[in-house]
Amino acid sequence: MDFIYFASMVIFLSLSGVLAPGPLFAVTLSEGKKNKFAGVKISVGHATVELPIIISLAFLGMSFDLGIGKDMIALLGGILLLYLAYSEIKSDKSEIKIKGVISGILMSALNPYFIIWWLTVGFSLVLKSIEFGLIGLISLIILHESCDFGWLGFVSAFSNKLSGYKNFSKALSYVSAIILAFFGIYFIYASTSKLLIYP
Repeated sequence: MDFIYFASMVIFLSLSGVLAPGPLFAVTLSEGKKNKFAGVKISVGHATVELPIIISLAFLGMSFDLGIGKDMIALLGGILLLYLAYSEIKSDKSEIKIKGVISGILMSALNPYFIIWWLTVGFSLVLKSIEFGLIGLISLIILHESCDFGWLGFVSAFSNKLSGYKNFSKALSYVSAIILAFFGIYFIYASTSKLLIYP
């Protein structure tokens, strides 16, 4: 496979994942109202969880069998997301207690779909990167993380820029809360429906 083609594929697939609205997007939107650099901090937390997964897949060459653990992670993640949604709309003065790097870590580690992405699409990219040796793996990491930092950085800066408008700031709070609540309910529903069928 041509390296340019590989690099283009990494960028395209990385953007297809990071651009999709999800827990990280919602938290970044919320935190960006107070701190325009929130996206960078959240990306650092996200990368903290992501890099060990990439390296493990590269050197171990196999996926993780999470079993019931995947559903337990989803349940915990769902509960956390509902808490964040509640904190977002509780009052005008309320702020999410979990912020920055920590929120990036939790929104990644407690999101089973993030893990599933790396065990499927991401794992395929890792295997292709290995074909180019160490430079391929390093390129994968740099390109993928650049997409994360670039997008989340833009989202927080955009949110911060428009947060001065009272009505828009309030709208942002409801939008981020709705997204957080949606994923929270979905995670809880999906996990409990599976946990109930375990022997």
